[in-house]
Amino acid sequence: MPCYNSIDGEPASVSHRLPTELLRERMGFDGLCISDYGGISNAHEVQRIGETIGETGFLAMEAGMDMEMPKAIGYGEKLKEMFRSGQADTELLDRTVLRVLEAKFRMGLFEQPFAMDGESCKKIFEEKEGAELSLRSARESMVLLKNNGVLPLSGKIKKLALIGPHADCARKFFGGYTHLCMMESVYAAASSIAGVEGSPESGQIGGAMLPDGEPVNYVPGTKIQSDEAELFNDILRLQKPGCRSLLEELKERMTDTEILYVYGYPVAGKDQSRFEEALQAVREADVVILTLGGKHGTCSMATMGEGVNAADINLPECQDAFIKAASVYGKPLIGIHFDGRPISSDTADQYLDAVIEAWSPAETGAQAVADVLLGAYNPGGKLPVSVAYHAGQIPIYYNHPNGSAWHQQESIGFVNYVDVPHTPRYCFGHGLSYTQFEYSDIHISTAEIGAEESVQISCVVKNAGNCAGDEVVQLYLRDRFASMTRPVKELAGFKRIHMEPGEKVRVTFTVQADQSAFLDRQMRWKVEKGEIDVEIGSSSEDIRLKGTYRITEDRWIDGAKRAFYAKVQKDKV
Repeated sequence: MPCYNSIDGEPASVSHRLPTELLRERMGFDGLCISDYGGISNAHEVQRIGETIGETGFLAMEAGMDMEMPKAIGYGEKLKEMFRSGQADTELLDRTVLRVLEAKFRMGLFEQPFAMDGESCKKIFEEKEGAELSLRSARESMVLLKNNGVLPLSGKIKKLALIGPHADCARKFFGGYTHLCMMESVYAAASSIAGVEGSPESGQIGGAMLPDGEPVNYVPGTKIQSDEAELFNDILRLQKPGCRSLLEELKERMTDTEILYVYGYPVAGKDQSRFEEALQAVREADVVILTLGGKHGTCSMATMGEGVNAADINLPECQDAFIKAASVYGKPLIGIHFDGRPISSDTADQYLDAVIEAWSPAETGAQAVADVLLGAYNPGGKLPVSVAYHAGQIPIYYNHPNGSAWHQQESIGFVNYVDVPHTPRYCFGHGLSYTQFEYSDIHISTAEIGAEESVQISCVVKNAGNCAGDEVVQLYLRDRFASMTRPVKELAGFKRIHMEPGEKVRVTFTVQADQSAFLDRQMRWKVEKGEIDVEIGSSSEDIRLKGTYRITEDRWIDGAKRAFYAKVQKDKV
């Protein structure tokens, strides 16, 4: 699915150089190329390509686009007439149709062309294995960003304050393009979904009332439509009748604790009108849990998602203000962040005792969060991104080229910006645990390898704490000197391992020499001789072990066949 934008003057959807020459011929892709929603009509109507929409459709098909989504516009009547009249070669149409039929054959649609419905379909979605997988996914995605020892919670808490708009609203656990989110979007006042204008999915209900007669409300001081209406609660009850909110889950599991729930603040804006009630709960509580972040979704009810963009990546002003106000009382403050983007807040860093990045954990989100809070599950997730302090730092990423970002060395006057660091707030691969892991005994199987050979890199990891937990062992490589500017480091492999207290595991990575290949000045893939630095650690910045090996020869290779990541195995020690 090509992007919408133009690259070197060509919209990607009509560029023969991209879907055919690069994707198919050079990279070896043999699947189906499908337009993004409205991608071909966008090339004609927005980027002004083709004298007619039929001509634009022809350019897209010639470029290697096999299907147009969501409906035929470029691949409509005008393009049909071009083939009928002989203006377009039917060989092109035959090639495109063949790829579509091959894809359908591989999917088994010739044997079973119709989707399941009724009880047979419902049964699949209600299988026990599916619920278990959903819970595992939610648990393993949790990232413990900060913890001064307040987590996991003890069983001796008399009063717990639970504050925030996500706490009693399980719908806010579901991200963009989930079934729940898409059903909500039908009742949105404004659409943000590309390519569906005028369709039922466009989410433009019109007027100031929802279909059940409830008013269309907005988060105070913002353009964001409030989803806090009974109509939207009905959608959750219909789709996920057993889905609990965090409040319901904690009440079920913390039977000896009085839980004081207060809404406190919205998902966006500056509104502080409900602060006082929430601060009273803070004053009474032994521990305070704050749910933070926005609503990840689509259309006008979301604070982020497709077509829902913001210049500010930090927490809403109302949430930062409440954290500051609550900190005055000296109570342990735990932040749980829900959203499609990671938390970034100076206030949270300064005042919160613990921060859990919960993302969009979906139907089992309440159980997964409660498991982490109560110590029933030890979080082992790691950040898949580098988290910026401020939008002005973006782009910010761990594998930036030598001489850029926070590795500019003497080429700049100031080590940092005048108002924030050059380094990220949280680095790529970061994530804490309730236990501790020790790394030792790095072993590199050989000092030198040829361009077609491999090297085994291993280390021993020990759970040195008192509870079981997961560690994600990360291997990074660095091309020390090269003929082109190379990244400061690149993730070459990783392995998530579960260990009991005191357990030791040897993790072995098998690295092919062509993992270090790069595009040279002639845009050929080159394995280049030279020193390769090895780093093994718990994050891109928390490096525990180092080593080196050497590639002994230059060689130009087929880039489509090069290795992308190291094979990994673990063995008990």
